[in-house]
Amino acid sequence: MKKKKYSADFGGKKLSVEISDLAEQANGSVLVRYGETTVFAAAVMSKHKREGLDYFPLTVDYEEKFYAAGQILGSRFMRREGRPSEEAILASRLIDRTIRPLFNKKIRNEVQVIVLALSIDDKNDPDIPAVIAASLALGISDIPWGGPVGAARIGCLEVQPPNMEFVANPYFEEREKSKLNIVVCGRDGKINMIEAGAGEAGEDIVIGAMGKAVDEIKKIQKFQEDIIKEIGKEKLGVEIKEDPEGMKSLFNEEFLSKINEIIFGGEMGGLNDLKSEWLKAVEESIGEGNNLPADDLFEEKISEIIHKEIIEKEKRPDGRKIDELRPVFADAGILPIVHGSGVFYRGGTHILSVVTLGGPKDGQLIEGMEVQTTKRFLHHYNFPPFSTGETGRMGGTGRREIGHGALAEKALSAVIPSKDDFPYTIRVVSESMASNGSTSQGSVCASTMALMDAGVPIKNPVAGIAIGLMLGNEKNYKILTDIQGPEDHHGDMDFKVA
Repeated sequence: MKKKKYSADFGGKKLSVEISDLAEQANGSVLVRYGETTVFAAAVMSKHKREGLDYFPLTVDYEEKFYAAGQILGSRFMRREGRPSEEAILASRLIDRTIRPLFNKKIRNEVQVIVLALSIDDKNDPDIPAVIAASLALGISDIPWGGPVGAARIGCLEVQPPNMEFVANPYFEEREKSKLNIVVCGRDGKINMIEAGAGEAGEDIVIGAMGKAVDEIKKIQKFQEDIIKEIGKEKLGVEIKEDPEGMKSLFNEEFLSKINEIIFGGEMGGLNDLKSEWLKAVEESIGEGNNLPADDLFEEKISEIIHKEIIEKEKRPDGRKIDELRPVFADAGILPIVHGSGVFYRGGTHILSVVTLGGPKDGQLIEGMEVQTTKRFLHHYNFPPFSTGETGRMGGTGRREIGHGALAEKALSAVIPSKDDFPYTIRVVSESMASNGSTSQGSVCASTMALMDAGVPIKNPVAGIAIGLMLGNEKNYKILTDIQGPEDHHGDMDFKVA
């Protein structure tokens, strides 16, 4: 077995890396240890492009292995791993959101990153080592990627009121005492992913935690860069086809003014008709087989126009000021029989939330690798296809639904009364009835209404909103309040805050 070992101080604890031929057929693989928590990551890219795709086919899978906890888990009838737990799905999304922005989105070769949690101690969460392992597996591989990235979890402990101390990668017991649990990922002093939960922490604490995280990320980025410089493979070239000759001039001459009129004329639905007209014109003027580059050009032009108008003129597609909310509406107690219900509208985003109360025995039994407990507050989120005016399959809960449900649950959990004050089990279900921007944060608002309607003595009402960014450069940008469809899709940030 060929093996190279590296180590670094990370948050006052030893992080060690082993790179070997254990998974020699992967493009890149690495074993990362933090304490006795051990994760393995492998990155693979297909040798051939998937023709006909209009998106970058990246898959990230984080898998928990029951043996990692040194226990035989699972049901009595199924003593092996089945579908991923909610914690595993959230870890997959955490890694995905961190690494995806650093790929060229025009790549059409399939890329898969698999992270396996192989052993877990009782102090260190595997998700931070998992992000670092995924980054390093990609970094030492020949897969074209703009990393490496660092990741850090920051806690905030009250040493002596009102003095606060930031702790990097706190142990589980420290996290229970912390006013803040924030995971920050990024590179070069910049942040590209944040996941946070807090007990109503102030801005000074949140900003201070981000600064502490950036300092730790710089160290772990440098550590990875040194390893990549020593043993990393040469990156493969990305084959990006040039647009067919005459396509851009055809668009600029015949469609540029039309697309501007539709975007800022309040009829965004007309873009689909215009796209069909554009694709037909390309087929007639340039030839068949150019639908994908024509589609890409169409979307790029929409993005360029929206960026230019907002950055230069503060002109948004729906005519709002950059700090202006869409119209809001709320109602409560709209359903009979159920214990509590609430409706919340923000523009074209409409959410119905329903509360059910149960006894202490109705809580959810959590039997995971890291935590074994009973959960008494649950928030679940559903996104039926009719909410976007489309048809689609109904059935199992997808990663997106689990992720969005967890976002709202994290926002609301800080205000849920203690078991001593309110011993009931609380389940909230949010249904996305119409979607045009941040249904997860609409769920926070609707759920607050429903909880109050059910008589749950929450400590404070909670509101959530999505904040966007249009970036020209580091000195020329605009922050957008309450983003919707095109600002979300073509913007440079979707920052959900509750």
